[in-house]
Amino acid sequence: MIETQARVVRLESSHAWVEPRPHTPCGQCDPVHGCRSLSIARMFRAGSSAFRVQNPLDAAVGDWVTVSIPERGMLNSALLMYLVPLAGLFVGAAAGALASETVSVLAGLAGFAAALLAVRRVSRGFGQRALFQPVITERLDVLASTPERPCRSKS
Repeated sequence: MIETQARVVRLESSHAWVEPRPHTPCGQCDPVHGCRSLSIARMFRAGSSAFRVQNPLDAAVGDWVTVSIPERGMLNSALLMYLVPLAGLFVGAAAGALASETVSVLAGLAGFAAALLAVRRVSRGFGQRALFQPVITERLDVLASTPERPCRSKS
């Protein structure tokens, strides 16, 4: 699981809106030993600072929580977004190379565009699948924490 700590800012039926805790590099952001929480926080910081997550633990507004996303979902997304368009480019270019260089370039661009459309169509349902949904996996002890350093709860 890829995890980050966040504060619940709004509730909405079985979901919560959370804002990730600001991170400072701790020197442990390597793929084997690090927590990798910086990568998930950066991913969701692109637009609004709050993002919607599943709330199975019934966290309340103001609670500090741990938000997780399965690594397999992130890997599948990355493979789909990077490999499929690249494969479309190469297949189109190889097929067009049988005719001429100009046709190869145009066929490569057409293959790339077709692959992007296929990725868009396939990825539309990802938001509803649990593998791609961020979820609150732990409530942190609110009384013993500060915004800079939330503490893990004992329960």
